[in-house]
Parts: sequence; structure tokens; C-alpha cells
Amino acid sequence: MRWLYVVSLFILSLSTPVYASIYSSALLNEANNLIEIEPSQAKKMANSYLTSRVLSDQREKSPSAISREETDSSIRTPSSSIDAYKILAKAEYNLGNIHTAIQQLDKASELAKTYNIDYLKLDIQILKVKLLWLNDRESTTAKAELAKIETNLESVNKTLRLTEGITYRLIMLKADIASYDNKVDEAEMFYQEAKSYLEQRYSKKVTIDYHIVVGEFYLTHKEYNHALTELLYGYWKSVESNQSARLAKVNRLLAQLFFERQVLDKALEHLSQAADFYDGFENSPILAQVLKKMGDVYFLQGKYNLALVHFFNVLDHESSDRDIHQVIDIRLSLSATYLRLFNYPQAEHYLSRALELLEKTDIPRLEGRAALLSAGLAYHLQNSADVIKHATRALTISRQIESMYLSQRSYYLLSLGYEQAGRPQQALANLKQYNSLVSLEQQKLNRVGEDAFRQQKEFAEQTLHYAGQEQELQKYQLEHHKFQKISFALFLFSIILFFFVLRRGYLIQTLAKEVDSLQTDLFTHSRSKLPNLRMLNAKLSNSLEKTSQNFEQWQLGELIHEPLNDRLRFVMIDLPFLRNMYTQNGYKAGLELEDAFGNFIKSKLDGLARVYHFSDANLLYIESNSDRDSSPEEMFLKIQSWINHFEPERNINRTVRMGIADYPFLPRAYTAINDQELLDVLLMSANLAREISLKEGTSQWVYLKAIDNAPAASLATGNIREACKQAINQGLVKVQSSYKNEDNIKKLLKDD
Repeated sequence: MRWLYVVSLFILSLSTPVYASIYSSALLNEANNLIEIEPSQAKKMANSYLTSRVLSDQREKSPSAISREETDSSIRTPSSSIDAYKILAKAEYNLGNIHTAIQQLDKASELAKTYNIDYLKLDIQILKVKLLWLNDRESTTAKAELAKIETNLESVNKTLRLTEGITYRLIMLKADIASYDNKVDEAEMFYQEAKSYLEQRYSKKVTIDYHIVVGEFYLTHKEYNHALTELLYGYWKSVESNQSARLAKVNRLLAQLFFERQVLDKALEHLSQAADFYDGFENSPILAQVLKKMGDVYFLQGKYNLALVHFFNVLDHESSDRDIHQVIDIRLSLSATYLRLFNYPQAEHYLSRALELLEKTDIPRLEGRAALLSAGLAYHLQNSADVIKHATRALTISRQIESMYLSQRSYYLLSLGYEQAGRPQQALANLKQYNSLVSLEQQKLNRVGEDAFRQQKEFAEQTLHYAGQEQELQKYQLEHHKFQKISFALFLFSIILFFFVLRRGYLIQTLAKEVDSLQTDLFTHSRSKLPNLRMLNAKLSNSLEKTSQNFEQWQLGELIHEPLNDRLRFVMIDLPFLRNMYTQNGYKAGLELEDAFGNFIKSKLDGLARVYHFSDANLLYIESNSDRDSSPEEMFLKIQSWINHFEPERNINRTVRMGIADYPFLPRAYTAINDQELLDVLLMSANLAREISLKEGTSQWVYLKAIDNAPAASLATGNIREACKQAINQGLVKVQSSYKNEDNIKKLLKDD
């Protein structure tokens, strides 16, 4: 089964860029991106990956092991586990824990050995050599180890594209070692050799990283023109591919380049861009480095208060305490700034603290800076002997580490010290040495003047920025004519579609108006504008039918809650003034009165109540009535109150005759009465109220109510009016009325 595993890795290597660190787990990808930016967070994420997942069975060698890891968050493959250990090692190294970093690589190496993943064993060895070399800078030992790895690499299956990535990293490490040993030509040769691997298998991210590394190499060796070209390439490619982390790193290097070239405004511009990115990672040690460099720029610009602000921000940063070099460096910078501000006590305070720490370390460059500051402070305090002593020590250190800057400042301070001590000959001799070094440095800087350097930057930016655009332009030109034709066709189609939509919208609007007009004509009373009998016939039967179906479902157990909790009360209202208003007031005045009455009634409706204009003088009013025992008289008084308040200044007959019934009419037989039969019951009760009203000359109401146990058969005779009369005689339907003479009511029913 091992050959299947090898083949699967080969297929994966063809589907992704060889040299890019792309992991099957999103967590590892994110951790890898944070190694340099925020190593403590990268460490947490890698540890979380290793502890939260179980290593897959060592017998699992099939290609499914790789794909399953992407979907199963509970397992990790041997190769992904090794990746996690490598991330941990790099994070530990960036945190200053070299011993722990090597331990993590040993775990990874043991895992690769257990599962016989030869190419990963070699990759781990290269990383181990790199970390050890970065820690001790023993180039000879590192080269010997790399030679062994190169020999072992030849025995690895050459069909695997992954070995090219290992070879690339090995050559890049060789170049870094040669660069550190100041073998510039040899380092350039290695970088060119590594570049050939990129040309064979293109990868944007790794290509950007390559140019950043080469740019940093040229910057280290003061070859500013070459450094600018490489870094600008990385800058624009990072912008085009939206690589924020790489862009921030390039900005830092460009800032260093402009800082060394004393183009301070451009240095500050790139540092600000880098700070904008690293501000999102408060615990990032790189943020402290960027702030420190910004402080250095402000110091050289003479903006000492801004420099102090940035130096103190670095001093307060979490990462400052972990790096003794940075702790000393920031205190020396604070001392130098306070010295420029003539605050000698503060300058001496921070210098003393830096000197205490330097006694416990061996950092010649910082010792030289401290000696210079001691000399400068002594000069301002008029102590010429100390000026000469400390400046002489700084000069000695500068010769040991071959630092031209330290030598310049040492000779300058020696000149000032001897002059202050009254020894002009020695002062002049040191001043000549100082001027000689300044002249030598100026000659180097004059090879490319500042203005020419700015112009070169602009030219390089334009060349690099537009080089990639040329190929895209050619592609767009090829497609341009095709798009022109498509666009013209779409334009014509859009015009046709626009007119079609315009015409359709006009027709829809016209039809909508016609529908509204028809609905108004068909379903509203022509004069009162209330819903008419046609609307009642259209809606009432459907409503009652739906109610009946719900009740049947409840009876069969298909509904949990009993329906008809909100029962209805039907009221047939007879208003004599509607019948007589045209004969009394004339046609035009009658129209106005009836229209006003319709609007008045609509304004009185609330909730689910509704009213229909049943006939000329009759209105049908329907409202919810959840309580069957509620008094009908309350309903009567409410309607009577409406009629009394309608245009009280008018002299109209305000008599109201009301027939009232509830739906369902029979409590035990909800479906026994249909819509037409219910209206018959209402008309009969309304007629009784009318007869009584004519006899008594007052408003009257009649309410027909079936008793709770009234059977459905009592009203199933086919003639609802006769059946209702018979039910009244049998006591199955009770008559309630504002007219208390029950015998007269029964007589009226018999005569009806």
C-alpha cells in the first residue's frame, strides 16, 4: 500500500505550488502565517492542533487519509503532525527558546522516521541546521551538515516534485550562510541557482518571499540599487496579490533602505504602512521593532518629543522584556534623546541602566554606543577626561567590529574632548580623522545621489508595476472585440426588453385600474360604498365552510384545540331613514347623506368587525363573540348609539330594528345551518323587530338563540323559517327581545 501513498503525494504536489507552505488544516495555515508576526499565538494554535486531534492509524497509507483529514477535525496524519511540530519549532525560536525549538524538531524527526517519510526527514534536518546556525552562527558546522543532507537528498525518489522544494530551501540556506560570511559573489550564485527552481514551478507567494530575501541580502551589503529593485518587485507583487503580511515585511525593509540612504520622509512613509498592519497584532514583537525604527527616524529629523513617545511605546511593549538586546538598545536611544533635549539627569538615568545590563552581556555594538553616549554626556558636564576615556573606548570597539559610524563619532568626540581639555594639537588630529571618514562615506553615498535615487525608485516602481499589466493588456485586447459584439447585442436586447417591460408595465397598470374599478362596482354598494350583498355571498359561504371543516377535524382528533373559540354574532339592522331619505330629501341630498353614512359606519368598525349593505334599508353587521352568553342588548345599545351620533343636527328617523343570531346557531351541530339559512333566520328576527317597532313606535331588537342541547334534526326540514318557528314552539330556540310580551311575539311569528 505504500506506493499508493507515494502516488497520492505526487498528485498533490502537481496540484499546488511546490514551495508554498499549504497545509490540509486551516488552523495550521493560520498558525504558519503568524510565526513571524505573533509567534506566541502561532505556538498556541499548533499546540491546540496536536492536542485536540488523534494521530491516525500508522497502517493508514491510502490516499483517503489525506482527504479525510480535511473533513474530519478529530484526526491528524503523520505529515500534518510533522508540519505542526515544525511550526512549533519556528515559533519557539522566535520567542527565544532555541532548546525547546530543537526538541520540537526532534519529535518531528522521530515521527518521520517511524512512518518512513524520507523527504520530510531531510526537510526537518535543514530546518534544524538553520535554527542552530541562526543561534550560534557557526558557518563551518552548518555547511558540513548541509553537505550530508545534500548527499542523502540524492537517494530520495526523484519522481517526487516535493524534493525540489527541499533542494530550494537547502540552496537558500547556503546563500544566507555565504551572505553572513560576507561572501557576496558566492551568495549571489546560490540565489541565482535557487531562482531557477522558481522558474520551473511558479508560485506567487514563494516568488515574493524570494525577492524579499534577495532584497534584504543586497540591503545588508549596502548595494542599495539592487536592493531597491528587488524590494519594489516584492512590494508591487504583494499589493497585486493582496499579501498583507508580505507587504508589511517589504515596507519594513524599504524603510530600512531609505533610512540608511537618509531619505527620512520615505522611510517614515513605509514604516507607517507597516505599523498599520502590525497594529492588528498587539503582542507582535515586530510591532516593537517598527515603533523603534519610527522613533529613530523622528530622532534624526530633530522631532525629539515624537521620538520619545515611540521609544516609550517600545519600552512598554510585551516583547521588549524578552530580548536583552532590545532592552539595552531602547534605553540607549532614550538616553540619546534626553541628551539632545539637554535633560542630563534623565539621560544619565537611562544610560546607567543600559550600562548595568551591558555588564551581563557581550554585545560590542551596543557597548560602543554606550561609550559614545558616556562621552557625550561627560562633554556636556564639562568633564573632558571622561570624554577622552569613553571616546577612546568607543574607538577601540569600532575597530573590533569594523563600524565606520562608531569610528566617526569616536574621532569627533575625541576632538571635542581634547579641545575642552586645552590640547588643540590632539583635537585637530582627531578632527582630521573624523573629516577623512566622513569624506569616505560621502563618496560612497554620492555614487547614487538622493535625487537620482528618488528618480530610480519612481522608474523602478513604474517598470515593475506596469510590466505585469502588459500581458493583461494583450489578453484584454484579444477579448475586447468579442466583448464589443456581445455588448452591442446586449444593448439592442436591452432596448427591446426595456420597451417590452415598459409596455407590460403600462398594461398591468391599466388592468389593475380596471380590476379596482370592477371590484368597486361589483362588490361595493353604489351609494354608501359599503361592501354589498355580492361581496357577502362571495365570502360568507367560504368562511362558514372553512369553519365547519375545522370543527370536523377537531371532532376527529386531528386538531388539538377546539375551533370556534372566537364565535361570531350576526346582526341584521333595519334603518327606516335609509328607506325614506330620498323621498324626504331629494335624490342629490339623499346620495350625499347615504355616502356620509357609509363613511361614518366604516369609521366605527374595529378589529375583525365588518358590515355589509344588505339591501336599501338593511345592513348586516358581523363581529367576534367568544362569549355565547353575552347580552344582545349591549350590541343593540352600541348600534343605537352609532345612529344617534350620525349627524345629530339632521332631522332623520333614528329608529333601529335589529335581528340578532349567533354562529354557530346550534351549539351541538355546527354544520347544520349554512350561510343562506343563517341569513333567513336573521331576516325573520329582523322582521319580528320591525313589526314590534311599527306597533310600539320605538327601536326594537329580537335575538334568536338555540338552547345548548338543540338537535340538528330540528332544523333539517328544508324550510328553515318554518323549522325555526316550530323549534321556538318546542322550546328548542329561545326568543329574547326588547319587547317583553312573549305571547305577542309568538303571535307575530304565527302570522308571519
